[in-house]
Amino acid sequence: MMIHQLQVSYAMAQDRLLVRLNTQGGEELRLWLTRSMMKKLLGHLLNASGALDTAPGALESHDGSSSAALAQFKKQEALQQADFKTPFKASASALPIGAEPLLATTVHISPLAAGSLRLGFEDKSDASNAPRGFEVTLDAPLLHGFMHLLDLALKEADWGLALSPAAKALDAQALDALVSAEPPRYLN
Repeated sequence: MMIHQLQVSYAMAQDRLLVRLNTQGGEELRLWLTRSMMKKLLGHLLNASGALDTAPGALESHDGSSSAALAQFKKQEALQQADFKTPFKASASALPIGAEPLLATTVHISPLAAGSLRLGFEDKSDASNAPRGFEVTLDAPLLHGFMHLLDLALKEADWGLALSPAAKALDAQALDALVSAEPPRYLN
């Protein structure tokens, strides 16, 4: 299934994140992410996205730049090319998993050979029924966009969670490099 649009919002009444995905075929998938699920998921998403960006052959530097800096550059490039202005199309022609959002109790993350990531979401909260679930495949630009939307929703939720500590660490490394840099020398 090809993803056309993503939306992540904080639902204060539920104290959950609501993820909505529109497919190219006009279907909409809905998903609840709780605070405890996000606490477990954050590190895995950061590691998986970093692994995609720094996979052998994914980044090549001829000027000695670190792979972390190049990964950050690729993330920024993906976010600049993403369309965050087009409103989410709320009128879906089909709801394959139903109108009620799936409550993610299990998430499977699998890197794929094509430089993308497969995310599988399952709801095993109702033991009397068979688990509901779905899988989506995100390429690197879509994954960065999804993580950006998650980060914005996490800030709104004020859960004390964020996807941006890696960026802050990178900024700290850049600041350390500037502090320890030698000033230029001039010959007159």
